[in-house]
Amino acid sequence: MPAKRRTMLVAVLTAATLPLVAVLSACTPKPAETALEPPPIVQSEEVASDLDPAQTLINLAIEYYNEGFYAQAIDEYRRALEVNPYGDDAHAGMGMSYYRLGRREDAERSFRRALRLNERNLIARNGLALVLDDQQERAVQLEAAVSYNPEAPELRNNLCYFLAESGDYDRAVEECTESIRLDSTNEHAHYNLGYAYQQQGRLDMALEQYHLARMIRPGWARVLNNVGLVYYYKSRFADAVEAYDAAIEAEDGEAIFRYNLALAYEALGHRLQALERDDQPVPSTYGSFARSEWRSLYRRAADEMRAYLDIDPNVPNASRVRAKINELRRRAS
Repeated sequence: MPAKRRTMLVAVLTAATLPLVAVLSACTPKPAETALEPPPIVQSEEVASDLDPAQTLINLAIEYYNEGFYAQAIDEYRRALEVNPYGDDAHAGMGMSYYRLGRREDAERSFRRALRLNERNLIARNGLALVLDDQQERAVQLEAAVSYNPEAPELRNNLCYFLAESGDYDRAVEECTESIRLDSTNEHAHYNLGYAYQQQGRLDMALEQYHLARMIRPGWARVLNNVGLVYYYKSRFADAVEAYDAAIEAEDGEAIFRYNLALAYEALGHRLQALERDDQPVPSTYGSFARSEWRSLYRRAADEMRAYLDIDPNVPNASRVRAKINELRRRAS
């Protein structure tokens, strides 16, 4: 009797989740965005015979992979290829195992071997897009995968991710919108669509997508940070502080959340100082900060900048941040 094998459906890649920290201008520092949500691995359901020795070895390799034993998975894929050197699934699975171990060149070779044997191998297309440095070729690989399986929402979301990374935000919006049409419960697609809208300056639409992502996955720190960014760009600094505080509560060790919170406190301090100088009332939109003293906000900004450096003392902009801390403390004195 044939045995149905369901492979690793939507295993999230932790290796690609590092945040992007912006290099700051000496004159006008900007908040730092978190990275786009990294794409999942997409693999399909297949039917194989229990009597197929190569497939038996592949199944064992998949078990090792799912348990995080990537070196052992490679050994089993290699044994499967000794039995059947034309198995594109084995080459593709070996490529994903190499990728997990950080061996990108070996992964690329395995993915290309798989595609020479079967140009429709979605695992290899998706994996090759992950390891390539050329942004255009990365998108080409995902476009090919989508053309072979246009109804796969994960592939559409992945293509959205790579298009947004390359700066093609218009097409990124199209692909993420299509991904959400196919699966409206995919929080990653909502996040990536929000990011693309944000880069286009469509801030209200970005905020809507971030809120949808938060409804599906409450307490998602990177979304909360980018909600703060949108509020910051809309000059809603009190709301930005609230969002950054929530991001820090969800993920305390992320340095850029502290940096962004510092900028929001500084902006609030500027506004309250200007209102006091001009003898103007504080708008109700400032919430609890309407009763704050602007010097205290500068002190809080300096404290958050200090926390940013404490978490990541070797950031490239460390000398500018130290100068900024001194400037904030002078203003607060």
